[in-house]
Amino acid sequence: MKKLFHLLSLLIFFNLYSQNIQTEFFINENQIEESFKSNSRIEKLYTQNSKDSILVVTEIKNDSLFSIYVKNNGQKDIQLIPQDNKLTLIQEALTPDKKWKPIEFWVNSDCGMSYLKEINVKSGEIISLNSKKYKGNFKTKIRFKLLINGKVYYSNSINASINKSKFEKSIWYNRFKEMYYPDKSESEVENILFLNK
Repeated sequence: MKKLFHLLSLLIFFNLYSQNIQTEFFINENQIEESFKSNSRIEKLYTQNSKDSILVVTEIKNDSLFSIYVKNNGQKDIQLIPQDNKLTLIQEALTPDKKWKPIEFWVNSDCGMSYLKEINVKSGEIISLNSKKYKGNFKTKIRFKLLINGKVYYSNSINASINKSKFEKSIWYNRFKEMYYPDKSESEVENILFLNK
């Protein structure tokens, strides 16, 4: 009950101050596009010959969103259990010293109602999701980090601009850390929230 109260408080506070999302380190809020249908243009985005069972490609959708396409490149169907119609995903960006660093984090819901819907992705099938595109005065590259069945997959990198403050852990990060992982070390929390599996 205490966790639920804290979570509701954070969400209300987030809605009141959502304009700060451009500058602050926050949770990824991707959404699966349920009506998405792939086409030949999207198929051509997958130019690499990879043996990975999952391929991830991103492109700019519009001024405020990225499109992320996830392809089942394996021979068998994959069962995904999204959390509130979201995949386990964060954005990373290149720092000024050219190192990939998270600019978002992921929090697993502890509510069973978040996992009611299962998605079957057939061999060769592509699904699409949207994720926030940030703005700022620091030109960099962005990529997406996706966790499926305990394995991490990365998208291509794409030119973008962010505020450098997106690299800094925010009050949001610290509140979720205290609420969900009070007994874990900082490195253990980072491994969980930054999808380091």
